[in-house]
Amino acid sequence: MPEKELTLVDRCILVTLMIKATPLPQTYFTNVVGISMKPDHRRRLQSLGLIEVAEKPITLELTDEGWKRAAEELGAEPPKRAGAAGGTLYVALDFLRRLIDHSGTRADDLFRLRITGGDVVSAVTAAPASDPAPDRQADPVARVRQTYRELAAAPGDYVMLSDLRSALDDLSRAEVDAALVELNRERNVHLVPESNQKVLRPEERAAAVSIGNQDKHLIAISS
Repeated sequence: MPEKELTLVDRCILVTLMIKATPLPQTYFTNVVGISMKPDHRRRLQSLGLIEVAEKPITLELTDEGWKRAAEELGAEPPKRAGAAGGTLYVALDFLRRLIDHSGTRADDLFRLRITGGDVVSAVTAAPASDPAPDRQADPVARVRQTYRELAAAPGDYVMLSDLRSALDDLSRAEVDAALVELNRERNVHLVPESNQKVLRPEERAAAVSIGNQDKHLIAISS
């Protein structure tokens, strides 16, 4: 693939998807990673067969070819005008390449590992633990966490707040809002707005929680 086809932003999108090893909504790139993604970036990566794009919310996922291309960034030279942050990124990527070469682990296997407490498990082969029956006496924060685990396909995946509220219909809106505001202070919790407001359904708009004078529509809780 000619190098000129991919910009630094394109590469960062692929590397982020590779490291997270899960489909990511566009809001994750904008609000968490700090990548200002434009439609041209999505279209270019999609036309090259490197990503698949889903709607509502806009979500990106690496294809098999995308995994191969992202892995090429491990040990690659930083592109011109990458800047200090870009140069540092490629130093870290080169270390990962040497670690992968030394261990004999495939890149996709390495990034699909999930670390929980002191245990390391494979997100591909590990059987999902069954969730206990919901404890309706638990405090709202614990209830939101538990309900998120039931709705999310994997830790770190984004869930619409409208779905979360529907599953917590025995709690008042004020209780759920207060729990979300409290969880938002934690480093592994991400509450973000839908980047494409036009795709939001009325119930999804109504389910938003306002934090910092901004409506948040999605939540992700990493391990």
